[in-house]
Amino acid sequence: MSRALATGAAVLAGAAAMLALAPRDGASAADPQQPVVLKVGDRVTVEGASLGCRVARRDGRVVMDCRRGGQLTGTYGTMISARKAEVVRYRSNTVAKVVFTATQGGGARRCE
Repeated sequence: MSRALATGAAVLAGAAAMLALAPRDGASAADPQQPVVLKVGDRVTVEGASLGCRVARRDGRVVMDCRRGGQLTGTYGTMISARKAEVVRYRSNTVAKVVFTATQGGGARRCE
């Protein structure tokens, strides 16, 4: 696996962990809590880090779009839906290319 794909996979895993452990009231993640329920348009950010996610619609499906804050050109982000995960590389602040995709119960592939 290339370094870029490994980085994308790490971002994907981190985003999933962040959502699973995100406390509502600033309490530590170790406190037992109910899951946080998000809806389209909601955003989550990491305190002290330039990283966040938003719930959006993409191609008619609800996705969790996670990326760093600020200038995006040359950086990576992830798009996670109920059935698919994609790692994208931003060509500009508004244009991204899918570089890796995986489907639940299916395969994974690096996109050229």
